[in-house]
Amino acid sequence: MVLPISDAAWLMVESPETPQHAGALMVFEYPDETDERWVLRLYDRFRNATDLAWPFNQKLKHPYGRFKRYSWVHDPDVDLDYHFRLSALPAQSGDEALMDHISRLHSVALDRTRPLWEIHLIDNIGPAEGSNRPRFAMHAKFHHSLFDGVGSMRILQRMFTDDSTLRDMPPPWQVSAKAQKTKQRDGVDGVEKRPRSHAKGRLAAGAVATTARTLSTQLKNRRNGYSFEALPFVAPRSSLNIRVSGARRTVAGSWSLDRMLSAAKALDVSLNDVVVAMSAHAVRAYLVERGALPAQPMTAMIPVSIRAENDDANGNALSFVIADLGTNLTEPGARIQRISTSISDSKKRVMSMARVEQISYGLAIASPYLIAQLIGLGGYGPPPTNLVISNVPGPESTRFLDGAPLRSVYPVSLLAQGQGLNITMASYDGQMQFVLTACRKSLPNVESMLGFMEDGLATLEASA
Repeated sequence: MVLPISDAAWLMVESPETPQHAGALMVFEYPDETDERWVLRLYDRFRNATDLAWPFNQKLKHPYGRFKRYSWVHDPDVDLDYHFRLSALPAQSGDEALMDHISRLHSVALDRTRPLWEIHLIDNIGPAEGSNRPRFAMHAKFHHSLFDGVGSMRILQRMFTDDSTLRDMPPPWQVSAKAQKTKQRDGVDGVEKRPRSHAKGRLAAGAVATTARTLSTQLKNRRNGYSFEALPFVAPRSSLNIRVSGARRTVAGSWSLDRMLSAAKALDVSLNDVVVAMSAHAVRAYLVERGALPAQPMTAMIPVSIRAENDDANGNALSFVIADLGTNLTEPGARIQRISTSISDSKKRVMSMARVEQISYGLAIASPYLIAQLIGLGGYGPPPTNLVISNVPGPESTRFLDGAPLRSVYPVSLLAQGQGLNITMASYDGQMQFVLTACRKSLPNVESMLGFMEDGLATLEASA
């Protein structure tokens, strides 16, 4: 199966300093009435589940070469012991030690000669505050050419259940049978049917024309003051927009969804506007503390999923909008209104397009970033945007794995040259769970942003 450009681009821009994998950290409590060897038994059961579903048994036909025509081929000899690994923290370690461990795991690129995924089972995590149950975690890494954030979350969700009594549940690499059957029904041996070349040409030409028309209208409206829609390269340079190293620092925090929804309702904005405003407040406060806040408003690229509700296929189904973060505004109420208007204007435009136009428009928005990475100029010139902020929906109620309650779902994302910070959050079981992924070398003390996020939510509540 030949990869479309929306998937192949993530392989083209990858480098040792910017591995292009994302995934999730899932933290569980031990189930009732068990012993300390429970995780080891789960590991043994999973590692004997050697019948891998599509696309977990696919590898790249030509793994290296920036401008190759990338394609997936079946791997008949997947080494499951390599892809699924067991580790343990020092006795009764807490969340800080867990996030340090995830930072190290997430810094290491996936091996392109193998299927592009890893799943790490991590034992020996001490109880959460207010609990006496020991915990364990699962950290999943998927290359972005294989799954986008929504796609990987859907795959992982299918290995869980809302029934705490259900046992012997399948591992993630066996839960995508539906996707496999769909591919085999629509094509041959996992190769999708594609539109005829002349039809693709008409679609591409129409999409390019729509994208050019859209960007021209956006620029005109912005110049005339009719819209707060942000565009690529209107972002100011900042200390976030530097050349990054390969080492990562990941930190995580959770906030009550009810609390955030109450603020959104009082301010007449969306939940997504609130999470973006919290992120903008944190970035602003972090830079103010260092005397490094740009005078111009900073911007964020926000992925927008265009995946159908019942679409469990692999690959990327994304478009993008760019939000004005209003970091030049000191008043939190004015800032969130600027953010809300900016995102609303952009999303209305994207959602009015046909799907092929949405994908083409997303590629056009991302193309300055992609081109800069390809020619090695990422981090040197003006940044397309200052950071990426992404919101991935998760389950609304508690899920279980063989009776073990899933307590947290933290999405862990990627960085690009010139963008040293990514903020991604996932909603799960009444909580919004944020993960900040940063260049360890360039952004010191990034964990302080979690405190600034709490301040940001509190100021919104006071503003309301």
